[in-house]
This record gives sequence, C-alpha cells and structure tokens, in this order.
Amino acid sequence: MRIAAPELAARLGLSETPTPRGNEDATSAARWFRLGCQGPDIFYHNQRTKPSGLHYGSLAHRRNYGLLVEGALCAYLGARITGMAVEQDGELPEPAFAYLLGFATHAALDRAAHPFIVFFSGWAGKGPQAERFRGCHPFLERLLDLALLHELRGLGPADFDLEALLPLDGRARGAEARTEESVVALLTQGLATAYPKAAGTDFLLARRLENALSDARYFFRATNPARTAGARADYFAYLDDRAGPRSIALVYPEALPSGIDILNRRRRAWRHPADDGRFSDEDFFALYLRGVAESARVLERMLRLWREPPEADEPCGLAGLVGNGGLSITNEAGIPVSPQVAEPLPLAGLMDEEYRKRLELARRALAADPSIDSHP
Repeated sequence: MRIAAPELAARLGLSETPTPRGNEDATSAARWFRLGCQGPDIFYHNQRTKPSGLHYGSLAHRRNYGLLVEGALCAYLGARITGMAVEQDGELPEPAFAYLLGFATHAALDRAAHPFIVFFSGWAGKGPQAERFRGCHPFLERLLDLALLHELRGLGPADFDLEALLPLDGRARGAEARTEESVVALLTQGLATAYPKAAGTDFLLARRLENALSDARYFFRATNPARTAGARADYFAYLDDRAGPRSIALVYPEALPSGIDILNRRRRAWRHPADDGRFSDEDFFALYLRGVAESARVLERMLRLWREPPEADEPCGLAGLVGNGGLSITNEAGIPVSPQVAEPLPLAGLMDEEYRKRLELARRALAADPSIDSHP
C-alpha cells in the first residue's frame, strides 16, 4: 500500500511501525486490510468449526485467484454504484473494500515466496524421511517473518502484537459486524465467480466463510507473537505430546537461530522445486520486494476503479493482472506441479529445540500458578 498509494497508506496508519494495542491510528480499515492480506489462508485455519471452508483454501491456491478477486471487486463496485455500499469518508475506503485490497496482494507474494520456501523447507509426503519435514514449511515462514521484522522494523517477536493490527475481537458487534457481513458477501460472490461448480451451488458457503473468519481470529490470537514470547507464553494449549515438535510449527521462536542463513543473504544458488531448469541465487528479501512491487500494480488498478467506478455493464478487468495460475509450485505456465527437488535447512532440529524450550516454559508457569488457563 505504501508503494501504490503513499498518502492513503499514511492516513490508514499502514506506513508506520506497528505500535502497541490501543493506538488510535490503527483504524478499522487498516486492520481489515491486514487481515485481507492473509488471503485464502483463512480457510486453512478453519479446522475447528463446521461446516468448514478448508476446501476453498486448496482451490484458491491452485487456480483462478484472479477471477476470485475480480468477482469480489465487481460485486463491491456494483453495490457502490447502486448506493448499497456507503463510504465512511470520501477519501478513505470502507473496511470491506480495504479487506479486498489486502486480499488481492496475497497472490503475488505467495508466487514470489513459495519456490524459495519449499526448496529450503522440503515437503511432507510418504515415508519416514518425508515425514520428518512435516511442519517445516510453516516454521520456516515464521523464521522469515522474524527476519523481516528485524530488518524492516527493528522489532522482535514480543513487540509484534497481532491483536493491535488485526480485527480479532471474538464477537464482532456494530460496525465491525457489518463489515464482516460485507466481507462474507463479497467473498461469496468472488468464490462463486471463480469456482462455479464448487461454490456456485454451495448453500452453506456463507456459513463456511463466517466460520473461516472466526477460526482465523482464534488462530491469530493463539499464535500472536506478543502472547507467545518468553515468560508471557500462553501457547500451552497447542503443546501436544502426541504431535511433538510439530505442535509448535506455527509459533514464533524467541530469536533467529545463529549460524543459519535464513534469508539466503550469502546468495547460495538454489533450484526451482519443479526441477525444470530454473535456478536462482536471490535472497528472500529480493523475492519479497518483487512480490510487493507486483502487488502494488494490482492495488493501483483497484484504487483507480474505486475512485472512478466503471459503468454498470463494464468489466473490472482485474483477473489478468492478479493472475489465475497457482500460488505455490507451478510450471512456467502457472499450472500447479508437484515439487521434485529441495535442500532443506535443518528446520526439524530447530523445531525439536523450540519444543523443548516451550515445554520447560510451560512446566515452570504451571508450577508457579496451577490455575493458568492457556486458551486465548
């Protein structure tokens, strides 16, 4: 947003260093924008409440993300043209549209980052060796988050409070409830446009979306770095001796491991996981900036349409810009393919070590106060 619309980003508080909870600059629109940036990952978090929308997470990552975004945007613009959507300020987007802006950025960042992440984390498949990689993908993503937080913001995990940055109230009321209703309606239209066979006939779709948002809120509260840091850690509900170290794959470690080049700053050459001849020596920060630049072009188009809505029968023309190819490992045509090659970092050992640390923290905390309720 800072690249696509610097003044608007500043007004929404999106150009400043994240600050503690309660800061008045963290507007509702900014919080919904950040939640939108999670894209279809909210469906992956929807594994607690039924009916689940988990299937839509897989669909959106495989194909037609551009059509999804375009369908949702056209629904919003149509409602705005007919007066069904009301702006909170003539120069600020309403939170539901801010959510769509964030949602649209997810594709470019996923496509830029996933080849690197899969190559350096491996993937879980069949057999004991592949099983060892289970959980390494999200754990590497947490390490990369920490590296970028330190490099771009000068922050550690304890200073990064997701509850100050996202709309995570357990039960939305008033304006927040109306925003959620609008977001559900827009995503319903977007999913039906992109996946007519699956979503167009799904009479439970709106309920699945409501559950996805609810479960995502729970997930972000439970894994909030400000909650899970050091002696304040209340991640104990996720510590599962049956799952072992995999149970902390989504927690933010206390610090980056020493001696491991998480960002590939030394420019080690790596192969595209599709093993089709593509090579790179880019570090993760360069890939991140490429995704940001691509996302900025999408945001510029969406903001232009917001400021100058098309005629009622005029297409939004956004799907091609966002792209309809897969969001993870694809061939050069954007068609999803199975990964074939990887050289994983020693992430499994780091997860083992982090698990031991978390167990010890849990034992100490429970010994000091047996009445602790760790559920967020």
